[in-house]
Amino acid sequence: MTDVPEDLTTVGRHHGNDPPTDTGQEVRSPQGPDPETLAAEPTPALFQVVRTADPDRVQIRGHSPRAEIPSPEEGVEEIGQYRTVDALRDALTEAGIEGRTAVFEDTEADRVLTDSSVTPDHAWIGRPRFETITFFVDEGAADEYVRSLDAPSSSA
Repeated sequence: MTDVPEDLTTVGRHHGNDPPTDTGQEVRSPQGPDPETLAAEPTPALFQVVRTADPDRVQIRGHSPRAEIPSPEEGVEEIGQYRTVDALRDALTEAGIEGRTAVFEDTEADRVLTDSSVTPDHAWIGRPRFETITFFVDEGAADEYVRSLDAPSSSA
């Protein structure tokens, strides 16, 4: 800054007009949760809920928490993406999975588990261990799906 006049001091305060205190705008800040009461929990996974080409089939696809998920393949409609188990359960309630047969694909144990009457509150829903959970209206369609997979199966 070589063009600064020599008669200005290098220390001190600006002696111009003070800024107005009332700008005519109201600014609000949302009240967040009290950090003393709730502990932050990392999200276990990113859950993508889709409806497949068969309109009676709903599927949960589990991904790593920071995954960038591309659009579903042709013929598959995305219902939504959820980072919390509660939000996932709400979406499954809206999708109407109550009483359906569920096929839980356990990648850790390399097996498939089925349950013939599930609800959105099922204990296994929301566990990252099950990368894919598919819900069927017809139990026969669920059995056929399990046979198409190359993993040992068991019924719950």
